[in-house]
Amino acid sequence: MISQQRKDMIAFLKREVVPYLRSHQFQGSFPHFRRMQSDRIDLVTFQFNRHGGSFIVVLTQAPPTGFQTYWGEQISPQKMTAHDIDVDARRRLGSHSPDEDGIWFFYESAQSDQDYLRVVQQVIASFEQDILR
Repeated sequence: MISQQRKDMIAFLKREVVPYLRSHQFQGSFPHFRRMQSDRIDLVTFQFNRHGGSFIVVLTQAPPTGFQTYWGEQISPQKMTAHDIDVDARRRLGSHSPDEDGIWFFYESAQSDQDYLRVVQQVIASFEQDILR
């Protein structure tokens, strides 16, 4: 069961970060987004800690024609998510390689709208410094 705190964090991400991603040509719906480029597809997925209180943002790229899994399933560009791509080709927002941990965004102590907004601002600032520079 999803906690109220996580529901609140998701609501703030949808209200603040999703429009930000859309302004940078990302499509999709929470938690999976994609941006079609002529030479690649940029993929973004929000992944919450199963124990609660934090999340990461998974980033990867795929060919503009889509992706074929090792078992032969063809995934169209419009349906791809970061989870479709091999884990070794993914990284986390704030890291430079799959071997680095990246940024965990913590909301476990959030008690007010301002607390959630601070987390959202950290996410947007991290996007600015990483994939949207």
